This record gives sequence, C-alpha cells and structure tokens, in this order.
Amino acid sequence: MFCSTVYKSILTCCLISLCLTVGCRTADSPSSESTESKTVRSEVNQGPVTLLVEVEPSELRLSDEPKLTVTIRSQPGVTVTKPPFGESVGEFLIRDFFEPLPTAEGNLEVTQQIYTLEPTRAGKLTIAPVVVRFTDGRTDGDGKEHLIESEALQIEVSTVVGDEAPSLTDLRPSAGPIELPSEGPPVWVWLTLASVLTLLSGVVWYRRRPAARPQPPQLTPRQLAEQELQSLIGRRLAETNVKEFYVEVTAVVRRYIERSTGVRAPEQTTEEFLREILGKTIYADKEQRRLQQFLESADLVKFAGVRPAQTDIDSSIERAREFTQLETEQKEETSA
Repeated sequence: MFCSTVYKSILTCCLISLCLTVGCRTADSPSSESTESKTVRSEVNQGPVTLLVEVEPSELRLSDEPKLTVTIRSQPGVTVTKPPFGESVGEFLIRDFFEPLPTAEGNLEVTQQIYTLEPTRAGKLTIAPVVVRFTDGRTDGDGKEHLIESEALQIEVSTVVGDEAPSLTDLRPSAGPIELPSEGPPVWVWLTLASVLTLLSGVVWYRRRPAARPQPPQLTPRQLAEQELQSLIGRRLAETNVKEFYVEVTAVVRRYIERSTGVRAPEQTTEEFLREILGKTIYADKEQRRLQQFLESADLVKFAGVRPAQTDIDSSIERAREFTQLETEQKEETSA
C-alpha cells in the first residue's frame, strides 16, 4: 500500500512539472529579434554620401558562408564610383556576387553590392576598409572628387568543434562500486516517466526550432549581366568618366564569362585571359576574335588615354550585350 502511494506521487509530480515547463516556455519564449544572427558593421558619413558595410554573422564557423553587404546612399547630383569587384574581402573566398538595381529612399539614391563569402581558415579574419569615390556635382557642391572609407571589420571564425571540445584531462577518476537497491519500481512507472520526458523534449524542440526563411530566386549569369549593364547605362558614367565606364563594361563581360564557364576572368590581365580562352576553345573562332577586339579596344581607353567617340561607346555597350547573350544563342542554334 505504501509503495503504491509513492509511485502515484511520483507520477503526479512529473505531470505538474510538464505543465509548468510548457507554461514557462510559452511565457519566456524569445522573440524573433533575439534569435537573429549578430551583424558587425561600419557606417561612415561624409557630406552627401553615407557608406555602410555589414557582415552577417559576426561569429561563424569554417563551414558557414557569411554575407558582406556594401550600401551607398547619395544625394541627388552626386556621382558615385562603386568599389571594384572583390576589393577588401581579404582572406575570404567569393562564392557569389549580386548587385541589385539602384533604389530610392526619400531623395537619396541607394546602391548595393552583396557578396557571399567563405572563410579560408579559423581565427580572426579582416574585411579591409572599403573605399568609395564620389564627385559632388550638386548646385552648392565643389565639383571635386572625394573619398569615403569604412573601418576594417574583424570576423571571428571557429572550427566545427570549437573551443569547447572535450579533453581527456577533464575525465573524472572511476568511481567505486555502487550498491544496487534490492527492489525497483515496476515497469509501468519507467514507461510513464519515459513518455513524459519524450513529450517534454518534443515541446522544447518545437518551441526552439528556427523559423524557415524564404530564399530569393537565383538569377542566371545572363540575367545578372543584363542587370549590371542596365545599371551601368542608367548611371551615365560614360558622360562623366569614360575611362571608368570602360573598366565597368569590361568587368561585366568578364564576370559573365566566369559565371558561365568557370574561367577566373576578373583575376587575370587581358593577355592572360585571352590566352586561356583561346587555349580552351570555349567559344567559336569568330566570337573569340570579337571578344579579343572588344577587350583590346577597351584597354586602349583604360591605359593608353584614347578618347572614344559616342558611336564607339554605343558600339561597346552593344557588343557587351551581344556577348553576354552568346550562350543562349548558341544553344538555340544547336537545337535548331
């Protein structure tokens, strides 16, 4: 009779603990803001331009892929030159790059560059200062070129195991023999306790599970190139800095080739890049010659100080657009 009363008391305590635990988790459930990843950032303002550099998360593992976002806000009449592709990423590898079309916040124009990175080692890795050039062409501006520079960002990268890996030195010495009780509770008591614990674990997991975030659709290399060309044309950079315009338009073509073929075009000189393209015969002979003429003509403007006519600028834009559509046209000809 006494044992039966004890077992019933144990079962009642377990049920009360279950109710209290569920109630406490409901009351103390953390908000969505507390579960979000921390962000390390640097925001600098200089006259009509604000530069914001963010890395999320600030603490990550070697297997993570953090996002680096460069946001530039500028007032009307200000011409902004965005940072070159891949500058300042330091010991990170670039896994993806996305440049949305410019947007507006009130009277400010907002442009962004979004990188998906991968750390190369554990420890403290540095995102170097990001430098943006702009020309103040406002009515009351000085019309000169200025620089705005963010602070360097420190990112802590840990291994998969982390610093909390168990050590053999933490093991306790073996304990002495323990005397087992002569009698134990019946099987139904253990089954009941196991059921209660399983239910508690399920409730806790359900409360703590992260909310699924919708993933934005991935753009094709051709769509990314078309977005970049439209953004470049909309900035009217050829009217203010034709040399920088040719740097940007050839960078669009090089990034397209890297995304569609795997050739690391942005990291090579024109001579190295053409040698690899001609050696691998990725494109037809006619298209290879057109690409070679396009890049060499652009180099004359970028490095030899040649001043192109407006018809040459229009022709360069059209050639860049045709080449970034080359992959689709070749597929259609093959299927025909």
